[in-house]
Amino acid sequence: MNRHYVAKLVVGCGLVWSSLAHALISDIEPYRGAKLIKSVPMVEVDTEIPLSKIQRVGRGWEPKEVFRLTGNVQENLYKIGRNVPLEDVIEHYRSALLALAGVKVEFQCQSRDCGSSNAWANDFFKDYLLYGPDGKQFLMAVSEESGAYQVLYINRRGAGDIMVRLDEIVPNQEKQLDLEIVAQMSASDQPRIRRFLTELSAGDQVIGFVTSAATTDKTALSVGDDTIESILAGLNERQKEKVTFVNIANLGRVTLGDNRVVFIYSR
Repeated sequence: MNRHYVAKLVVGCGLVWSSLAHALISDIEPYRGAKLIKSVPMVEVDTEIPLSKIQRVGRGWEPKEVFRLTGNVQENLYKIGRNVPLEDVIEHYRSALLALAGVKVEFQCQSRDCGSSNAWANDFFKDYLLYGPDGKQFLMAVSEESGAYQVLYINRRGAGDIMVRLDEIVPNQEKQLDLEIVAQMSASDQPRIRRFLTELSAGDQVIGFVTSAATTDKTALSVGDDTIESILAGLNERQKEKVTFVNIANLGRVTLGDNRVVFIYSR
């Protein structure tokens, strides 16, 4: 997958970011040969971090303990071939999560200790593709030093292929970083973008956050990648040295609109 730098975004009354360096698409490297089935970003949504096995509650199913929060969520679903050992996939992702900065394991379970796979797939994650035998599942929820959470669910389906769901959740921050917006413009306005970068003072560096919208055949993230490629193709080397573009896909559309680029100083 062709990816540019991606940052987490918190959209409120103003335009603020809680972090510039943290990736929206998870920093976890996919298992070799894993195919990305879908990647869904969501802004300002209520979500739950599971802290226990799933069980029947009244007429439904849910973990006995959860941590509820509001924030930005990125849901990523991968598919891995049927000949790959399940233990290798679990260990790959488990080790990657444990290597995150300041990581804390909030909950972890495996096999039947997790409860019903059908309930995890259809009631909690709401994705039937995750359903498989109860004895082939693995779930892990961790918190990071940055304040973000990662929720991992793995299962080998009856057909033999392995499904990996990895969600990254960025809670709303009470303390946010106000950023000075230098300029904002249409991402397709190449002459204006070139002129802005050319007129920057010597030594100034900027970050350009690029928004985009999905089309009938491309995700917003893919459209954002194409937009950044197009912008870079129209810049000379000196202009490129002054800017780092960040693809925030449709996360900023409420405040910024689609196909926009917002420049801030990088200090």
